[in-house]
Amino acid sequence: MPDPSLGIQLDGKALPGDVMARLTQVEVRESDADPTIATLRFSLAQGPDGRFFVLDDTLFGPATPVDVDIAAPGGLSTRLLSGFVTHVRPHFEAIESNCYLEILVMDVGALLDVEERVASYPDSSDSEAAEEIFKRYKIENEVKASAARHEADRQLLVQRGTDLDFLAGLARRNGYAFFFEYDPDKKKVIAHFHPPDLEGTAQADLTILQGDDNLEWVDFQWSAAAPVRVVGHAIDPFAKQILTSTSEGVNAEGGERGLADDVEAGLKKRGVEFAQHLLRDPLPLEAAISAEGDAATDRAKDLVEARGQVDPTLYRGLLRARRPVLLKGVGDRLSGRYYVRGVRTEVVEGRVTQTFVAHRNALGRTGRERFGQQAEEVPPQ
Repeated sequence: MPDPSLGIQLDGKALPGDVMARLTQVEVRESDADPTIATLRFSLAQGPDGRFFVLDDTLFGPATPVDVDIAAPGGLSTRLLSGFVTHVRPHFEAIESNCYLEILVMDVGALLDVEERVASYPDSSDSEAAEEIFKRYKIENEVKASAARHEADRQLLVQRGTDLDFLAGLARRNGYAFFFEYDPDKKKVIAHFHPPDLEGTAQADLTILQGDDNLEWVDFQWSAAAPVRVVGHAIDPFAKQILTSTSEGVNAEGGERGLADDVEAGLKKRGVEFAQHLLRDPLPLEAAISAEGDAATDRAKDLVEARGQVDPTLYRGLLRARRPVLLKGVGDRLSGRYYVRGVRTEVVEGRVTQTFVAHRNALGRTGRERFGQQAEEVPPQ
């Protein structure tokens, strides 16, 4: 499937032409909480000697570096993944033309998920522990300082497991996005450990039913009966007092009106006292339980979900996860700013498609949305 919209590099070198000719499908999944994963599918051909090309060649060795670059027609090439081979999956059928080889590639998280360790981080915050782990792998990082500090003689921060699992847990309890992404300016992969980018510059508009559509379809769902906050209780054994988190969250409402109050009011009319869940085993530190309560409550308040499919040819670019986007053409209640949590990008027979999942914590518009943005075919000078 040779196509100008697709580029695959193996250990820094472009795949040979005869290998690219066997590439039939590429899928890349991006997320703000899970590693980015790519699946490369090659058709298999059996030679007179019984060997299968590409399977019986030694191109895709263990942990071989792989870069995946994709561009929408007329758009700029974007490196969606810079990672390593993690799995080799051949598939055979009685009909030879149905045989194929899949190569799975994972971002740098693959390196952080193979060694389980017991480690401690005395007198450190969660963010300082994250920085220490990134330094082990010599990965440049963007880390936002977290609130709680774990003093060695009070609440020692201990890791039991892989670095990837440990970091994911730290990120979740602080309400952080944790991911690895290639930075085209620095020409290297950067580790991210910080709050999600909810208020940053929005990506080009996603549009439907407006005449300049770039969405093929979009579905919405919002919860009308759900917990809207998470509270926590813990005993501080040193201060001999009960710590309580009754957070209402820290994220600003992404629309005219948040749904949480309406949902809870509706449930209270039916006899519910509080629409809340409890934190499970929160740390007995005031700053830690407060941060974890904020994070869990913000997740609970993300009651509106959008799922759709983008036509990158009409979008004139690629939608990316981990960034906000403006969505329009779906009425006053649903148009507005969303945070894109995950994107699946596929290239099949030369055609690029994208599906996405996005969330927000409110309905309506704030009045601050700058609609009308489009992806540029050339970078600004």
